[in-house]
Amino acid sequence: MSRKSQMLPVVTVAPTANGGDQTDALQAAFDALQPGQRLVLAPGSYSVSRSLTVAKADVVISGYGATLVATNPGDQTIVMSGSGSTLVGVTLIGTGTTRLVTRESTKVEVTGTGVQVLDVKIQGGASAGIFVYGGTNVAIVNNTVRSTLADGIHTTYGSTNVLVQGNTVTGTGDDLIAVVSYQADGRISSNVLIDHNSVSGNYWGRGIAVVGGQAVTISDNTVDGVQKASGILVAQEASWNTYNATNVVVSNNTVSNIQNSNVNNGLQPTQLAAIRLSAWPGTVSSVDVKDNRVSNSGYSGFQAEGNICQFSVTGNVFSSIAGAVVSLLQSGCTPSQVVATGNTLGGVALVSPVGASTSATIWAGGALTTTLPTVRWSLMQTK
Repeated sequence: MSRKSQMLPVVTVAPTANGGDQTDALQAAFDALQPGQRLVLAPGSYSVSRSLTVAKADVVISGYGATLVATNPGDQTIVMSGSGSTLVGVTLIGTGTTRLVTRESTKVEVTGTGVQVLDVKIQGGASAGIFVYGGTNVAIVNNTVRSTLADGIHTTYGSTNVLVQGNTVTGTGDDLIAVVSYQADGRISSNVLIDHNSVSGNYWGRGIAVVGGQAVTISDNTVDGVQKASGILVAQEASWNTYNATNVVVSNNTVSNIQNSNVNNGLQPTQLAAIRLSAWPGTVSSVDVKDNRVSNSGYSGFQAEGNICQFSVTGNVFSSIAGAVVSLLQSGCTPSQVVATGNTLGGVALVSPVGASTSATIWAGGALTTTLPTVRWSLMQTK
C-alpha cells in the first residue's frame, strides 16, 4: 500500500436505526472510495435487497460485528472485482429455499486480481457461498461457510493462483470445497492450494473435489461426515463436460465417516470410495495420493476407475473400511503407470494390488506455492 493510500481517511458506514434497506447507501459508499481507502461497516444489522459490487482497486471493506442480511434469493452476492481489494470480517446472512445456479445468487463472487476474502462468515444462501469466477491471485482464508444450497467454496472459469486455506465449511447442499473446469467456458482453473480446511456434514456432493483442473494440491484438510458421496474426488466428468484433471496432489488429509451413517435425507448413497479418482471419457493423470488417514468408510477406501493412469497411492493409513480398501478399476495402464505401496489397514501392511508397481516413479507436483498470493494477515482482528 502506498504512503498516499495510508493517508486517506477511513470511511465508516452505520446501520439505520429503523432497519430499513441500505443497499443504495452501501453501494454509493463503495463507489465513492478512493483506491487504497478503507471502509468500516459499524457493528449492527444491514438489510440488503440486491447484489453489491466492490470495484475500486486496493480498497478494504471491513465489517467485524456487522451483519448483511440478504432479502432477495436471486440477487444477493458481493462482487469483488476491484484489483487488490479485500473483504474482511463481515457476516453475510443468505436467503433462499430453492437452489439457484446464477452468479448473482452466490454470497461472495470473486472476479478480480489480487482479491482477498478473509474472516468472513456466511450463513445460508441459494447457491454457492464463495464463488471464485475467473479470479487470479486470490486468497480465501479463515472464512466460515454454513448451509448454502450449493457448494461452500467453488473455484471455476479459469481461476489461477488461488489459496483456499483455514476455512470451515459445513452442511452445504453440494461439494464443500470444489475446483471445477467446464469445457464450455474454454478456461481451465489451475494452481490451486486447498490446505488446512475443515469440511463436514454436507447432505449431497463431495467433501473436496477437483473436477477438471491442473496443478492442484489438497493437503492437511479434515473431511468428515460426507453423507452420500466421496470425501475427496479427483475427476473428469462427462455429465458436466469438464476438462481433464492433471498434476494433483492429495496428501496428509484426514478423511472420516464417509457414507457410513444412517442419515436418511431422501437421497441414495453413491456407494463410492472415501478417496476416488474417476474419468470417462476424458482422463485423470499425474496424481499422487499419499499419507492420508481414512477411517469409517461405508464403501471402499480408495478407488481409481476409468481412464486413470500415471498415479500413485502410497503411505495411506486405512481403518474401518466396509468395502475394498484399495480398488483399481482403471483401464489401459501398464504397471509402471500405477504405484500402490506402503498402505496399511488397521496397522497391517496391504499387499500391492495386481497391475500396480511398488517402485515406479509418478510425477505430480501439485500447486506451485511460490506463485500463490501473500495473505494480508494484518487486516484480520486477533481472536
